[in-house]
This record gives sequence, structure tokens and C-alpha cells, in this order.
Amino acid sequence: MRIIALEREPSSVLGGQELNLVEICSSLAKRGHQINLVYTNEGDLLDNYQKFCNSLVKISRYAPQRKRLTEILDFVKDIAKNVRKIPVSQDSIIFCNDFSSVFFGSILSAFRGVPLIHYMQLPGYEFKIKWRPGLDAVNQFIAVSNQTKDSWVKLGVPEKKVNVVYNGIDTEKFNLSENFLAERSTLGISEQETIVLYVGRLNRDKGIEVLLRAFALVLQNGVNARLLVAGNPVLGPEEDSPEARDKYKRYLEQLATDLDIRKHVSFLGHVANTKALYQASDITVVPSTWNEPFGRVIIESMACGTPAICSRIGGIVEIVKPFKENWLVEPGNETELMNALMQIKDWRGKEPELRQDCRNHVVNNFSSEKMINGIEKVLLNVIEKCH
Repeated sequence: MRIIALEREPSSVLGGQELNLVEICSSLAKRGHQINLVYTNEGDLLDNYQKFCNSLVKISRYAPQRKRLTEILDFVKDIAKNVRKIPVSQDSIIFCNDFSSVFFGSILSAFRGVPLIHYMQLPGYEFKIKWRPGLDAVNQFIAVSNQTKDSWVKLGVPEKKVNVVYNGIDTEKFNLSENFLAERSTLGISEQETIVLYVGRLNRDKGIEVLLRAFALVLQNGVNARLLVAGNPVLGPEEDSPEARDKYKRYLEQLATDLDIRKHVSFLGHVANTKALYQASDITVVPSTWNEPFGRVIIESMACGTPAICSRIGGIVEIVKPFKENWLVEPGNETELMNALMQIKDWRGKEPELRQDCRNHVVNNFSSEKMINGIEKVLLNVIEKCH
């Protein structure tokens, strides 16, 4: 089949949603399917796409930015031009990675006679009503968790049109280190410190402030520890700007100073090789305060043998609860998070088998192959029904 993947910005800086799509497309290309990427903004993942895509098509936008008549007319002209740019065949299918591209996908589907899939990687409450016409044109939905599916069904999406396929990762890439102390030495991390790790975007929904306060409580308990924060500020669309990002970063640094933990916290910025960080750390923390649809960082960390303490919220629960329910903490509760960190910090000496248990949980339930099998099956079934 020929997959027309609609992406906004193929950038690893933005997080798991974008990384997940490049993983899916790359794996499907290896199985002999043709991939055509359509995108609006350039990002660092374009180099990856160029290795396996049959074509890359940049367009100006997926929807009109304002309701002014001139803006709408300009968008209509762009649509006519962009739709013709995209190669289509009898076995083509459109794969929308974000609901902001669904409206464009619905137009492409109608004009070119191609079925439309919406990959639900965000909860339904983030959906804006202006995209509703596009949503009604979707042939089938794929949700990354049951929680995500339920949030969209509450908005009126027919339950029978939603398949749940959990995210998966390349467990050969994210693997166990033969010597975690050597990994620490390479990264310049002390052997004596307990290393707590955060990986992801920096914004208020991710619970970074909660983590900083919980970490301060850990240090007050006399623990020799260091917090590594890997990621850049990426704020919501209403407030995001270079100035706002810089201001939020300075706010977090000042908070660490006010909590008297600044010398124990390393703000690393965006880190491309997160595997080395997982392998060198003792605990990964996912302190989200919003309904995370899934939680890719959790399975990446556990595949590397590193436990993950997480908020009891959203799709996170579906990953962690069947394995270690006591790793889940109340969102926004720094005391509960501190207690969980204190309970697990000595696992290397007390429960060394946890390393392999973590990895086995991911290999058995969240492998890339399992994810690709599920997505490929949905796509092929939709093409068969539509032709």
C-alpha cells in the first residue's frame, strides 16, 4: 500500500508523537509499503524520513489560520495546488498524525478518492470544534490507549470505528547496558549519586514543578542524589514563542534555586541519545498533571532496565498498573512522589532482578513489532473495505 502520512513538524524536540510516526513509517517501509510524507514545518526528523520515503511534500498549512474571507480564499487556492502535488494510487491511504491535519486529510480524501485514518495520540478534550467536519470524514481511528479512545468516544466518535493499538518501541535500540557505571562515567555522572531522570518537553502540564519540589524533599531526607532534566520548553499554541520558552526555562531554574537544590539539578536541554541517560539513571520520573494519552518515555526507560515512577493519570495507568501499581502516584502530589522515590531508590541492591523484569514487561507488551502489526492490520482492512 501507499501511505500518505500527514505531519505538522517532523521534530524530535516536540516529543513522542512525532517520534512515534517516524518509527511507524520506517517500519512499514521495511515491510515493502510506500511512504509519502506531507508536512508544513521543517524539523530534524526530515533526515530520517528521506532515507525511506518515496516523496516528501511540503505544504503551507492544513487549515485557514483566520476566519477572514481573504484568508479562506487563499487557503482554498493552496488546497487546490497542494492536493495535486501528492501522489495517489489505487492502494493509497491517508494517515493523519494529528487532528489539526484531519480537515486537510478529509479534503484530500474526497478529491482523490482515498480512505482516511486518524491516529489518535492526543486526548479528545484537546480537539477544537473547527476540525469537526474533517473528523466526520474519517474511515477508521487508531487510539494509542483505551483512555484516549474513551475520551474521543465521549465526543461522539463511534466506538466501533476506533481500534486501540498501544505504542511500541525498538527494544533492540533501547536495551540493557552491560555496565551502567561505565555509562555514568561517559556522561560525567558520579557513581555515588542516586540519579533521577526526567525526559520530555518542559511545560506546566508535564509536572516539572512538582518533580522539583519532590526532589527537594528527597534531598532533605539526606539522600545523595542528582536530578537530570532532559528537554526544552515547548508551550501550548496560545502562549508559545521563543521569549515565552526562555522565560519558562528561567522560571524552572529559579525555582530550583529557591528550593536550594540548584547544584543538584542539571538542565540538559534537548538530548538526542536518551538511551544513554536511561541506562545511566536509577529512576525515571513521569510526573504529568494532564491526561497523557500513553507515555513513550516510560517504555523507553523500562526497556533499558530503569524503573519509572509515574502519575496515575491517562494512558500511563495502562502501561504501569499491570506491572507495578505502587509506581503510580497522585498527579501534583509532591509528598507522594517523594515517598515513591524513597521506596525505590535502593532497588539496585535490594531488587536487582527488577532491571530484567522491567525490560521483559516492555518486550512482551510494547515492542515496535507488536505496534506495527496492529497498525498495518487496520490500514489493510480499511483499504480492502473501500475498494
